[in-house]
Amino acid sequence: MKSENFVLFHGTGGNEFSLLQIAGDLNPEAGIISFIGDVGEGVERRFFKRLKDGQLDRQDFEKRVDLFLAQWDKLAIENSIFIGYSNGANFILGILEKRPDLAKRILLLHPSNLGYTFAGTSNSEIIMTTGAMDGLAVPGDVMKLSKQLAEYFPQTTLKLIDGGHEITNAEIDYLQQVIQ
Repeated sequence: MKSENFVLFHGTGGNEFSLLQIAGDLNPEAGIISFIGDVGEGVERRFFKRLKDGQLDRQDFEKRVDLFLAQWDKLAIENSIFIGYSNGANFILGILEKRPDLAKRILLLHPSNLGYTFAGTSNSEIIMTTGAMDGLAVPGDVMKLSKQLAEYFPQTTLKLIDGGHEITNAEIDYLQQVIQ
């Protein structure tokens, strides 16, 4: 398998180690850089403030995206695949609002449709998954998000997996097949 770098963004309550097993399952030879959310403490750790009445605090969200991008530019990492779960997937979507070509491939695991605004088109490939019984990343809303993304990212696919708001073995099997 070719040399690639996974850039990991955990979900709420996760940490920099949360997605390591998944990255190893997808490509044990890949380089890994894992970011940790700095909002909240302990089990509440996340990348941006909690939603209020189902809405993003846009000012906080964009500030945190800008801080990440400044840090990312200093790292100068190439051949990247971004992987985000839940809160981390939502954060990646905020990054894509500002830098749609930041990564060649983006894996969004259980993202939420939080009213993102994209512009232009990108050659980046987006692979999305969600659970058919997911109560946080509601499948109908994720399908709408997928259709919105496909307008700007023509290489967007969505896979609905049996299960809820967790990453299942079936999901990992699917991701292994599509990123080969």
